[in-house]
Amino acid sequence: MFIYIKHADNQQFLANTNCPMALLLQYMRAKMGLPDEELVDLCDDHGALKLLFLSQQPQESASRLLTARSALTFCIVNRNPKDGAYVSITPLVANPDPALLESMQTQTDILEQARLRQLRSQEECREIEALSLSQHTQTTKSRGRSVQMDVPDDEPSNRRTGGGRSKN
Repeated sequence: MFIYIKHADNQQFLANTNCPMALLLQYMRAKMGLPDEELVDLCDDHGALKLLFLSQQPQESASRLLTARSALTFCIVNRNPKDGAYVSITPLVANPDPALLESMQTQTDILEQARLRQLRSQEECREIEALSLSQHTQTTKSRGRSVQMDVPDDEPSNRRTGGGRSKN
């Protein structure tokens, strides 16, 4: 099947959705003359993003996320190159509806909040792992010391050999 992708001033092009998500995104960028690194997405008339750029399975068929024969608007996802923060989402149409722009800003805020939550979660996991590793290392070291104090290497005559009986 196919979808209509709206852009510029009432222009549109067709895209086949019976292909992997990565291929559809690549085709969209090429059609618009954008570099491969550019994050792009589609949104419906209400401004709901399809979040194609966040797909965990880029080889999954685009038809699973996109309704056949629907008209979607081409969007660019703008991120801060320094920290990866979501800055804005820009629909590439002439004179976008103010409600569409408001929806895009709301979704930008939601994406950024989710990114920050994920970063905090990853930091907490690293801290827990570091603490666990540190405690494990300290326990291992203290066990090693106690064994060394019980059986000193420099006094072999104090060691017990054999049973409790003497050989006389």
